[in-house]
Amino acid sequence: MNNILYIQPYASHVGGVDTVLLQLVQGLDKTKYRPYVVLPAPSPYVEKYEAAGAKVIFTTLAVFGKPTDPAYYVRNLINLFRSIKSLRKIVNEYGIDLIHSHKMELMGGNIVGKLLGIPTLQTVHELPRKPLFAYKCIGYLNHLFNDKVIVLCDRSTVMFKWGKRYSDKLIKIYNGIEINQSSVQKKITNSLKQELGIADDDKIVITVARLSPMKGIEYLLKAAHITKQTNPDLKYIIIGDVAFESEMSYKEQLKSLANELALNNVYFLGLRRDVPDLLPQADLFVLPSVYDIFPTVILEAMVASLPIVATDVGGVPEMVTPDTGYLVPPMNEEALAQAIIRMFSNEEMTRFGLNSKTRVLQKFTREQYLNSTLKVYNTLLSGKSTSNGRKMVHEK
Repeated sequence: MNNILYIQPYASHVGGVDTVLLQLVQGLDKTKYRPYVVLPAPSPYVEKYEAAGAKVIFTTLAVFGKPTDPAYYVRNLINLFRSIKSLRKIVNEYGIDLIHSHKMELMGGNIVGKLLGIPTLQTVHELPRKPLFAYKCIGYLNHLFNDKVIVLCDRSTVMFKWGKRYSDKLIKIYNGIEINQSSVQKKITNSLKQELGIADDDKIVITVARLSPMKGIEYLLKAAHITKQTNPDLKYIIIGDVAFESEMSYKEQLKSLANELALNNVYFLGLRRDVPDLLPQADLFVLPSVYDIFPTVILEAMVASLPIVATDVGGVPEMVTPDTGYLVPPMNEEALAQAIIRMFSNEEMTRFGLNSKTRVLQKFTREQYLNSTLKVYNTLLSGKSTSNGRKMVHEK
């Protein structure tokens, strides 16, 4: 039995890292691995981790990301010493064999691993932003204190390049999604059109996203205004809500913009628990993100046989290929609108959707994600050296 310690530095209420980590914990063979999850405070995911067979432990954690106040780094430096002490105790108490940290700004578990001679692994859920030098510095600490570093897409690797040299510890592993029967059936009913009073011959453009500035929903609204002039049969469904109180003003701005543009072709549905049932009823999925790393909601839309129009950000180009959809520059409503119109005028639109599902099944299933991660675990636990990370990241 191998005891695995997972460390997640944020008590999340909206998913993100927890969604990915929960999939990993759920997929572990409990006859071979015993999971422990460290969080800084309680969250709605505690019960889910425990239901998946993990023991959840709370302790102080230290992060060195973008400062939120003048005392940020001093406070986290103090937290780092506290964290090292408490994590060291946890490792010894539970006989931890491998430490897997999540988020590149998290420090502590990786250092403890080095101090105690335990294999360490860190998953980077970030993309480089300005100043790049700061990200490269944190990236070097990840390189220094871990045996392996997992990135989600090629664009993250620049944070692990110093001069002409890449870190030789990088491994790219795509996030995956669980495939179930409801997600692969196309247009089971027209209940969504009936619910909203949409005509049967109208077309549905669906977006599932947090109402956050990083998701660029205002550009979708402006694109809806443009397409309304030439394609009045296109109806836009936006599913999602704010995750933090600070995003409420953005939500109000979106509602004001929709009223200002008289968008009677746009429907805000808020949070929905039946997204897997709604996606197959749509005709096109659009994600207008300004910033994103690896939005798995695109994969959920693809497995529902939807063609995709999305912005060229993060790992999106590694999901959406020319035979599954169109990519457009971020923050460009005109390009977004033209891509949507172009898709509906394309005789191969249905083929795009079928290609989408095929691509997910080939590359982005939960099983593939689990198997790739467990392969790294087994290699580290066996004490064998792994192949050159840079080559693994850039292999095509």
